[in-house]
Amino acid sequence: MNGIQNGYKGIKVEIISYTKHPAKIIWDMLKQTWISLHDVDYDPNNETVKKFITDSLSKRLNPVPQETILIQAIFKGISRVNLAQLTRHRGWIFNSESQMPQPVNHNVIIPLNIVNSPFYERAKKLVEESQKLYDDMIKGNENKETTNIPYQDARYLLIHGQTADISASFTLPQLINAVGMRLENNTHDEINYTFRLLVKELRKVIEEDNELDSLDKLVYNTLLNNCDVFGAKRKVGTCYDAMFGNSFKRFPDADEYVTKATEECLFDYKKLAWYEELKRIYREEPELLLPGEKEMIESWLECDDNET
Repeated sequence: MNGIQNGYKGIKVEIISYTKHPAKIIWDMLKQTWISLHDVDYDPNNETVKKFITDSLSKRLNPVPQETILIQAIFKGISRVNLAQLTRHRGWIFNSESQMPQPVNHNVIIPLNIVNSPFYERAKKLVEESQKLYDDMIKGNENKETTNIPYQDARYLLIHGQTADISASFTLPQLINAVGMRLENNTHDEINYTFRLLVKELRKVIEEDNELDSLDKLVYNTLLNNCDVFGAKRKVGTCYDAMFGNSFKRFPDADEYVTKATEECLFDYKKLAWYEELKRIYREEPELLLPGEKEMIESWLECDDNET
């Protein structure tokens, strides 16, 4: 249906730009600590250069130069819900599409759990009515003489799931920190999907960039391999949020606090839109799954089969 998008599939991420030759920057900054190395030029085949960079990546040497690695991207077709979450990240720079000086392109995301519920028809009617009301209010807004309801006022009647585009600039360490939280299945949904797309597109452009040397790609690939939830390296679930705890069970509980939060959580995780999205991703976009999630989802499907 025009103006309605069922679920998050349809969101896109485009990489605008990224730091070229990050390895050289890291070397040129790190070598200043050692007076004897000041005059050593960057060479990806120099063993000292290689060691300094790999030690920085593993934090045996100063990791701060990694913060010079900048990325610019566009998040396309995300909801206003997602936009509000995304712009909470400190240190990121954003430029959001304005819905004030021109009519919007009607598109509202309806989460899959609502799509698959008895509320779907009512949800569609609400979206359609809000879009029709908006269009009626802005009719005639072509000049001062024919102004009806100005765009900046009419937009207040749009659904919160209305989509927009936003561009962002951030460092690679900032991304790693953000996904540590946002890829957590128990607390995030549309933004989780968005960040998975971002990491996927970053990996793709880095792999295809023939201007990057071997150490440049080592820097990017090593850091992108850290794009996972905070407990991933230990293979434990660290979410003790009161809403769902560690209900998804990608990993076992990290400690008794996570177990308690999970046992006493307020809601059933199987009612979440993200639960439905992950099953769809399993079928349609398995490349977006993180280690252990394939097995996690298959355990759900096996339980569903046993129940039927």
